[in-house]
Amino acid sequence: MIAAILRSVGRQARRHPLYVGLNVFGLALGIGVFLTLALVVRFEYSFNTGFVDADRLARMDEHWSEPGTTPYESADVSFRALPFLKQDFSEIEDGVTFTATNLNVQKNAQFTHFFGRMTDPEFFRMFSLRLLQGNPDTALTRPDGLVLTRQAAMTVFGKSDVLGKTVEINRIGQKNTYIVTGVLGDVPSPGLLDNVDMLLPVPPQDRVTRSCFLFWASSCGEILLKFHKHDDISAVNARLSDFVLHRASGTAEDQISIGANGKRVYALSVVPLQETHFHDSQVEDTDNSAEQYVIDGIGLIGLLALILGCANTVNLATARAGLRAKEVALRKTLGASRCMLFTQFMGEAMVFSCIAGLSGLALCEICVPAIASVTGEAVRINYYFIALLLPLVILGSGLASGLYPSLILSGYNPATILAAARMPAGGRKTAMLRNVLVVAQFFVAICIVICTLVIDRQTSFLRHASRGYIQSGLLIGQQMHSKDIEAQRHMLDTLQSLPNVTSVTLGELQPNPHSLTRTGFVYESPAGQVEVQMLRDRVSSGYRETYQPRLLAGRWFDATHGQDDGPSNADFKNGNGNWNVIINSKASLSFGFKKPDEALGKIIREGAKHFTIIGVIDDIRFGSPRETVSPEILFFSSLQRTPFDDPVPAVRFSGVAPVVMSERLDRTWRTLLPDIPSHFSPANKLMEEFYAGDEQREHLFTLGAVAALLIACLGLYGLAAFAAARRVHEIGIRKTLGATSGQTLALLLADFLKPVLLACLLACPAAWLLMRQWLSGFDERISLSPALFLFAVAGASLIATCTVLGQTLHLARAEPARALRAE
Repeated sequence: MIAAILRSVGRQARRHPLYVGLNVFGLALGIGVFLTLALVVRFEYSFNTGFVDADRLARMDEHWSEPGTTPYESADVSFRALPFLKQDFSEIEDGVTFTATNLNVQKNAQFTHFFGRMTDPEFFRMFSLRLLQGNPDTALTRPDGLVLTRQAAMTVFGKSDVLGKTVEINRIGQKNTYIVTGVLGDVPSPGLLDNVDMLLPVPPQDRVTRSCFLFWASSCGEILLKFHKHDDISAVNARLSDFVLHRASGTAEDQISIGANGKRVYALSVVPLQETHFHDSQVEDTDNSAEQYVIDGIGLIGLLALILGCANTVNLATARAGLRAKEVALRKTLGASRCMLFTQFMGEAMVFSCIAGLSGLALCEICVPAIASVTGEAVRINYYFIALLLPLVILGSGLASGLYPSLILSGYNPATILAAARMPAGGRKTAMLRNVLVVAQFFVAICIVICTLVIDRQTSFLRHASRGYIQSGLLIGQQMHSKDIEAQRHMLDTLQSLPNVTSVTLGELQPNPHSLTRTGFVYESPAGQVEVQMLRDRVSSGYRETYQPRLLAGRWFDATHGQDDGPSNADFKNGNGNWNVIINSKASLSFGFKKPDEALGKIIREGAKHFTIIGVIDDIRFGSPRETVSPEILFFSSLQRTPFDDPVPAVRFSGVAPVVMSERLDRTWRTLLPDIPSHFSPANKLMEEFYAGDEQREHLFTLGAVAALLIACLGLYGLAAFAAARRVHEIGIRKTLGATSGQTLALLLADFLKPVLLACLLACPAAWLLMRQWLSGFDERISLSPALFLFAVAGASLIATCTVLGQTLHLARAEPARALRAE
């Protein structure tokens, strides 16, 4: 039987190469896309799953519901909570702080950057990681200990056998000598330790001086927890509200606590570490997150591509079944049973499925590296996973694509076939099945095409939408890590003197800010007291000329106005006084002013300090486009008496290429602050990470759209080929009775395109619902214009027309006499 099946497959390949080629190619394309996207989905679902006892690991998150702002969740929390958590919850086995930090090693006046994490000695006890060298129990116990990855050790020392060696690390401008106490082996990936080069202990002075260790309202990193068992996570979550009330709340005058209303504005939650990758799509102060429904959608596209490939095989098989009708009739006459014929046809389908599966695997091996390169994700082919999945795919594809055609072919009545003048068409039910398959194929393809177009338009819109400042011709430096007012003045003056520099300024916030400070301000409105939590920024002279924000009302800061200058940090903590400030449009609306002009001259206060609003600017978006713009207040410093906290210089230039200007600024920086590495970057480059994820998903959707559309066209081509063979006699009669070639062509195209147009009508509302949900996650978004849907429908119709045009032209232009004689 196996030999007969293989001979039959070879005979079909010789006699009908186009049919066999379309059959195998369509199914191989579906399998290849399915395997590729299955690997992508597996990668996205595997974040943080490789750790020992991963189900018992979790992260603490903060929730804020401050007046005048949209409630938000943050992965950065106050480290003050950790010792109290260990005391109050016996379910917690261990916990550590985990803070990102940029580290640099300087050699020959050149900095090599490393991504580091500061943590506690218990880290290796929690995560059970393997060290190639060193003792995990003591690696982080000494304050000058340093654990390197093998790659970092090779970069710094040129070898991996480096235990006990010393290295000078530059962290935020401060140089410290560390001793290598461990070399880290391979870490579970993807997850928490992706791109981490070095682990070092939290400096002892940070625990007594850094605000996030001292105050509940200050945060600077993550708290990671390990529980005795998985169910303890939900048990602790249920009691965290009482924990906040007991530990974090206090009186209004208590600077350490959240205040008397702490429970109302502040909450804590525990998120299982395995869930953070998807959970973090709506969480601030995180990176490397993804929307779960988008990843599920990518997986669904892969599954649909596989189903479409199988449907395409069914479509082609039933369309060409008549060619084998006489073979079935003769074999049944000679004694072959239906079971024997069914087995042969299913065997042929399995052989085609095996060939398509191997071809699909080859396509997957081509696509996966390309996908990894385009998306930047470390997706790779896992042959163990493929070895488990591919046989199931081949078996399922063979059954799905071969079952119905085998039943149809093996069920032919030999007497009816041999007595008939025409080959069987399968009846109305079979014709309806073919049309339904074409509708389903194009429905899926058009949905994916529309989704891809919307994602592309939204990503493009975000890239080019106004952010409240002018990006072109703007370079942003690094934090100076200095509170020396003389050094800050010198930096401004030196950068301003460079050729092609038009303006320079200092600010504490910049595109993709390093840190955020929020403070509550009160306005006594006619309707009552209004409190708004506002984001604070301090700017120097030249800010308006450099960032070019749009002033909606009032005036800009002026150094000749004494009350424009200040307050200092000491004034914020202890002082009384009155200063002038500028707020953004969101803050103006939050205080209840209907127009920006109404805010001018109004007094807002913070404790005993009073601030007069002298201007209102348009909202400046330095953060993610998915987050709402915060109410913001700007203070001014002329650098005469009030220094900045770790200011960031920004430079506007003209008449020179950005890369040349950046190199010029970097050289100047090195002469002023040789111990602090810097690279002046275009503003849009700093914002790149906010758009990269959506662009990566767009590439995957594009792959699915192309595959689905191509497979759908193959199915339509099969239907057209079948119809052309069946309607030769009909067309001959029509042309004999006077129908022109144009009328015949229009009739055939209308019949072929009806399933496509029906698919378009069904796909548009489905895609609209899907994209409306996706767009709702953005603070700024495009409208779902009908033009996008019309473009997708017109494109699909055009492609479908081109697909069947060759068949219809040949049939419409056939000579009636030749067509009738052939029949």
